[in-house]
Amino acid sequence: MGKSDEYQFDYLEDNFRFADQVNGALFQGKQVVKPDELYPADSQVIYLGKEAGTRKSFKAVIDKCRIWHGKLIHILAVENQSYVDYHMVLRNMLLESLSYHKQWKQKKARHEREHDLKGGTDEFLSGMTRDEKFLPVISLVVYYGPEHPWNGARCLHDLLEMDDDLSRFVSNYRLNLYDCHEHDTFDEYRTGLRQLFEVIRYGKDKEKLRKVMEENKEAYGRMDSDTRELLEAVAKVRIKEEDLVMENGEKKYDLCKAFVDMKLEGIQEGKIAGKIEGSLERLVKAVCIKLSKNKPEAVIAEELEEEIEEIRKVIEAQQKVGSYDVEQICRALTDAG
Repeated sequence: MGKSDEYQFDYLEDNFRFADQVNGALFQGKQVVKPDELYPADSQVIYLGKEAGTRKSFKAVIDKCRIWHGKLIHILAVENQSYVDYHMVLRNMLLESLSYHKQWKQKKARHEREHDLKGGTDEFLSGMTRDEKFLPVISLVVYYGPEHPWNGARCLHDLLEMDDDLSRFVSNYRLNLYDCHEHDTFDEYRTGLRQLFEVIRYGKDKEKLRKVMEENKEAYGRMDSDTRELLEAVAKVRIKEEDLVMENGEKKYDLCKAFVDMKLEGIQEGKIAGKIEGSLERLVKAVCIKLSKNKPEAVIAEELEEEIEEIRKVIEAQQKVGSYDVEQICRALTDAG
């Protein structure tokens, strides 16, 4: 995961926020999932093979999982996306299929230990009894990219070239996708997720964002440290330490004051635009070293723990310059804004 995904991953470790994300995105704010009904579940790390020509392994991770006790037991998996992944439909299909396959392997292993299936029967060959069921897997893709709305596929059929006559024979798969750009209000959220989505949604419309803050002064005027860090990492805003307000021994941040004082820098084109000169030079130098070893942009982004959009901008500047001259590449990035 990149740094912004790490912040979102940690933020949703809290059951109140996890439940808030699920209730807001799937149930329009109705409090269906209760925080005290959520129980820990291991994040699934699934081996997807090796990169061609290298020894590097690919692994897919379901970012955050909880088991929810209701009429049925569900595994709720939240996939966080700060960029549009055009093969997300395939990723989710694979992750969910492998999750069910993992459940089947566990059942099969238990039956083998207990020797309770008669040899040569359908149940023995299946590794499970006819009446056994699996836990449903609900995957929620949360897109919080600041640049533009989600413009990728939302179902498997969107990715396929096929005649209409055949479509009814091809099974479809649909994403549970939440894109804050498609919403004008966020009353369904009760935690700092509301402020996160509002800032992303209205970050380029400062007058609208000012109005939203005015209407929710209490939340924006007393923001907790975790939400502040999330906003800085995901929404690319800057909230200075001088906007700190101590309240009952806890650190709170006044985002309203930051906005009024013009300290809220807003959503940027990426971290590059906001990096100080020394940091930018270090990033460019590191990327050039990776490029000289013919590493693809996705691998560079992962190894440097930077978002792929930032790495792509450096690579484009390097290609424009036509050399690995760090100073010229930095200048090209600065000129591009």
